[in-house]
Amino acid sequence: MLMKDSLPATLSVAFLHPFLEEMLRRGTKKFRLAARIGLEEASLFDPSVLVPANSVYAFLKWIAAETKEPLLCARIGQQMAMGMWAPLLPLMASAKTIGDFFQKFSLMSSEQGRAVSYKLVVEGPVAVWRLDRAKGASEDAVFADAVAAGYFLELLRCAANEEWDTSKVIAVLPETALVPRDLLPSTSVLSGKYSLILRFPSTFLGLQMPEIARANDLPELSVTNAQETSLVERVRGLIERRISDPDLGLESIANGVGLARWKLQSLLKEEGKSISSIRYDVRQRRAIELVSESEESVGHIASRLGYTNSANFTRAFRGWTGKSPRDFRRTR
Repeated sequence: MLMKDSLPATLSVAFLHPFLEEMLRRGTKKFRLAARIGLEEASLFDPSVLVPANSVYAFLKWIAAETKEPLLCARIGQQMAMGMWAPLLPLMASAKTIGDFFQKFSLMSSEQGRAVSYKLVVEGPVAVWRLDRAKGASEDAVFADAVAAGYFLELLRCAANEEWDTSKVIAVLPETALVPRDLLPSTSVLSGKYSLILRFPSTFLGLQMPEIARANDLPELSVTNAQETSLVERVRGLIERRISDPDLGLESIANGVGLARWKLQSLLKEEGKSISSIRYDVRQRRAIELVSESEESVGHIASRLGYTNSANFTRAFRGWTGKSPRDFRRTR
């Protein structure tokens, strides 16, 4: 039996929504953003869609290069701390203190695809907030570290208000140039081998959570618990979203779930499945559903399911039901 811990770390595409919105605002076309992540346009704002964590990190790196703004990731992290990211708003609103929020955030992050984990340790007068990334995280993860730095430092700064003293706050992360100096001076940003570590006065943990004003145009949004999603379910979801693409093959599916082709085939085989069997199941279910419940032409349905011509679709449909699509409709 395949263990979920052996699967690549994933994140909901919802984690990229603030960045997608920023790039759309700057005029980048949606199809281009989708292509950079390896998704279809229709999936960009679907929080149930899971993306390999390394694909998320690569996208953040691309944004920084595309805009020529290396501090953009941290800046958007700051905006997220001020209420510009819907999935965290309920958590932020329910927490009474900074310490309460950090503990709740740690629990939430542990449920999201194993990409990251957070741990809060109090060492007398000093609190340590540590981010750890899953094994196999690419070097591009430094841009996600910058997002986290922007988010948590801004949150601490807002909560501390007049008590904010940068000489008592230290951020350690692999790429120090990604942290804005108006957020922390260079003397408080140190280079470290691993992911983000923040050190700050433990008294900050007792500070009240700052009030967050939700933006008027911010949608309701929650993210999928990725630990509940098996590899077969991930592959099935990817095929369902891209079933109309007749060229959807092993390589693109493997990239979409963050595995090498041979590894994907091997793990599916352990589950008694294959790409072709999952695609077959998806096509069969969707074909019967579309023929039964819609008035679309047979040719249109065939195209939606990735068939190059309606004759091949009709042959497959007859194999599933014993009838042609037209005959099946007459008897429904």
